[in-house]
Amino acid sequence: MNRGGWLDIRFRIHLLFWAVIGLSVVTGHFLEVITLFVIVLIHELGHVAMARELGWTVKEVQLLPFGGVATMEDSYATDPMDEIVVALAGPFLNMVMMAASYLFWFMGLWTEEWARFFLVSNLTIALFNLLPIWPLDGGRILLAVLCWFMSYRQATMISMTGSTLFAGIMVGMSSLELKYNLAVIGIYLLTLNIQAFLRFPYQFFRFLMEKYDRQREEAAVQAIRVHPEETVLAVSHKLRRGCSHLFYVQGAGLLAEEQLLYALLFEQKHDAAVGKLL
Repeated sequence: MNRGGWLDIRFRIHLLFWAVIGLSVVTGHFLEVITLFVIVLIHELGHVAMARELGWTVKEVQLLPFGGVATMEDSYATDPMDEIVVALAGPFLNMVMMAASYLFWFMGLWTEEWARFFLVSNLTIALFNLLPIWPLDGGRILLAVLCWFMSYRQATMISMTGSTLFAGIMVGMSSLELKYNLAVIGIYLLTLNIQAFLRFPYQFFRFLMEKYDRQREEAAVQAIRVHPEETVLAVSHKLRRGCSHLFYVQGAGLLAEEQLLYALLFEQKHDAAVGKLL
């Protein structure tokens, strides 16, 4: 699988980050904000490095004050464990930087005040990104865990619903407590999740296309019993990440996942009964 090169990845700084940098110049906290920028960048490079190691194609990294959003291809139908490993790579580097801050203070290279700032900043960014809100690392981990127990479509809908709810709670609580910085971040995450709901049909199509392309890569096979009158589209909603499927069509025989996906994606037999594919 083509991983692409580091030079092919586009790094983009979100307008919100530029606004924070501009404000830091006015308030005299430029060094602290630039340090946060570097921490966020290293956090995201952890995701990118692990994703490329697993063969994913990383197209863009958008940097935000509280983290970043990496746009990756070929990752919708991957093994859920791969998703978890990629998601944890960023917080892992935050832990490494926390250990480095203590080491530099112990060696006398940093003052206690600066080491504490660096440590607390890394801890805050790591913990915030582990919140169960998509597209934060915690939201991606939650989706991957759900994919172990249910179909990709069902897991994604539950994950997006929970993410939207958590983002709404963040906006409400931060507004009540007059924490406008958190309210802005919450509104941004809420907007992303609403957009994700609207784009889900396209995302599910990408998942199906990747499932079809990965037929020979998926070693695990799961058997699913289906009724012969169920439509091809309805049966596709039962597909899971990280494995191939063999459908036992009652009274008709066995149907391979590849046959189902070919009928759906290339023959446009969305409403055809799966029994008629045999």
